[in-house]
Amino acid sequence: MNRNLIAISILIFVFLFANYSFTQNDQYHCPPCPFDCHQVYFKKPGLCPVCKMELIKIVHSEYEGYLKEEHLIINTKDSILLNSAFYFPEKGEMDGILIIGHGSAPTNYEDVSYYINIGTKLNMAVLAFDKRGVGKSTGKYESFQVERSEEWFDLLASDIISVIEWIKSNPELNSLKIGLLGGSQAGWILPLAASHSKEVDFIIIGEGTSVSAGEEHYFSQLTGDGYGEGISIIEADKKLQNFEGERGYDPRIILNNLKVKTLWFLGTSDPVIPVDATIRVLEELDNPNFKIKILKNGNHDFVNVETGEQYNLVSFIKSWLDEVVSTSSSRTFCCTRRPTRRSATSYANASAC
Repeated sequence: MNRNLIAISILIFVFLFANYSFTQNDQYHCPPCPFDCHQVYFKKPGLCPVCKMELIKIVHSEYEGYLKEEHLIINTKDSILLNSAFYFPEKGEMDGILIIGHGSAPTNYEDVSYYINIGTKLNMAVLAFDKRGVGKSTGKYESFQVERSEEWFDLLASDIISVIEWIKSNPELNSLKIGLLGGSQAGWILPLAASHSKEVDFIIIGEGTSVSAGEEHYFSQLTGDGYGEGISIIEADKKLQNFEGERGYDPRIILNNLKVKTLWFLGTSDPVIPVDATIRVLEELDNPNFKIKILKNGNHDFVNVETGEQYNLVSFIKSWLDEVVSTSSSRTFCCTRRPTRRSATSYANASAC
């Protein structure tokens, strides 16, 4: 009898170990790319058979001193579910909450770990989610298209608004200042979302643009996004000034009327977005709520192309937030309790109220 129990225990152990090993070590996926292969998972490393990019190992990021909870948040506009990760300081006290916006790629919340890490360095709670149609979020992902940019950006902005509503529905979070943080395409989405909500206290945009979708697309085609045989940033900017093509979504009116404090990080060596044109538009708008931080020789990934070192955005953000805190709303900027643990369903229902 004892031998049978021992044999069964060994079999259970082997089974659990095999499954644990597969879950922890043997799952790979395609990195964010323009092709529709982001939902496919592989057991072994190698090249993606669709886009031929190197597969990357699925990781579950951890941040020192932070706890994580996963929730499903419903977007009542079209009833999709956003698979979300809520990170909060283990000690309980936090200096606000950041919502992370996505770029144009099909990214999940693990793919925006760079921005999550910024939030933890600021001692803020952070809420990130899988982009609609990506990972465990429902809905349909769309790659960037100028002709579809107005409709697509409106949907992406509604996802941000749904997350804001989820935060406001939680009594343990609704006194916190709410900030939006993201880069690239998020530079269009975050101000658009803030223009439809009175609950956003500040926005931080990394390598986003103030020109239209059509202008940005034309510029990136000219430069080749920094790959291949594109022309120089200076040459592309000159050609862009004579652009007469389809504009698609144009953020100028939204940015002109935006009342939210906004910090722009713009690198002078970014071949992806038209930085010079972006600065010209922002200067023409002359919105007193905007502050521009120029990253000399900075590229789209905040790396100084001359030194190879990545800029430390946190120090800039901290000093800017000190100014924002003193001039923005007087809502309490601290929470001493952790969010109540509820089921994903109850959170989704709360956000729909």
